[in-house]
Amino acid sequence: MNDPNFVQFKKERDLGAIITDTFKFFRLEWKPFFITIMKAAIIPILIAIIAIIFYTSSFSSFFEGLAYTSYDAYGPEPEIQDLGMFFISFMAFIIAYLVAYAIVTVSGLSYIRSYIENKGVVNFEDVSTSTKQNFWSYVGLLFLGGLIVGIGLILCFIPGIYLWVPIALSTCLLIFEKRSVGDSISYSFDFVKGHWWETFGVLLVIQLIIGVLGALTDVPATIYQFVKIGIDVGNEDPTAVFEIFSDPIYLFLLAVSYFFKFLMYIVSVVATVFVYYDINEQKNASGSMDMIDSLGN
Repeated sequence: MNDPNFVQFKKERDLGAIITDTFKFFRLEWKPFFITIMKAAIIPILIAIIAIIFYTSSFSSFFEGLAYTSYDAYGPEPEIQDLGMFFISFMAFIIAYLVAYAIVTVSGLSYIRSYIENKGVVNFEDVSTSTKQNFWSYVGLLFLGGLIVGIGLILCFIPGIYLWVPIALSTCLLIFEKRSVGDSISYSFDFVKGHWWETFGVLLVIQLIIGVLGALTDVPATIYQFVKIGIDVGNEDPTAVFEIFSDPIYLFLLAVSYFFKFLMYIVSVVATVFVYYDINEQKNASGSMDMIDSLGN
């Protein structure tokens, strides 16, 4: 008898079923799933949020110098240390954000792999071990895949979109099929062959949904920003408008927004796994074979 509380990943789905089953998985597994990911990623996420706050607050002194220069030709120019701090904060933000992004992705995929292999009973030690083992491989995949898609976007926008679709699924090949970085990327093109348009459509809709949900988390910070800027518009000091970037209330709202964006991103990770297994089932019928094996046993 099928367990109603177990979500079967290994089967074909259309777009509606992928979205429905993604949220069904969260409804059934949200507590252990998020706790597991937070155990692995909470420190990197907090560091990334601190880096974002540091980067945003550096806007204040840097743009104040630019404003003074444009407002008064004889006024003080932006100091070298302000420019250096702005660059350092930007690099810290990028690095911290990518590390947190990588750990969230790998721990989420490792959880799903254990969930599938153990029929809904997750082995948390295996998840932790898998996250540690695959972290650097995923970082390499992220860097190489991002470079390929980036070059495609620079050369001509359309090739970048074409390359994004198979590379988006290469993470599943890395974790679920235990392929190397190079093999995951090269095989991803064969894997998506014949299913590019349907994969593109599903991934696009998922990203739009996540984008809308992510935008909603920006609403409190955006409202406060507009109100604060509106109050400072009449100020004779031309740099007053940039004080918003060092305002503690705005920075707090921004931190909360980015934290929820990390949570929203996890939704896209789960949905991508459903897309991967949908194509894999059409190509290899692995779910049907597992069912036959279970009936035989």
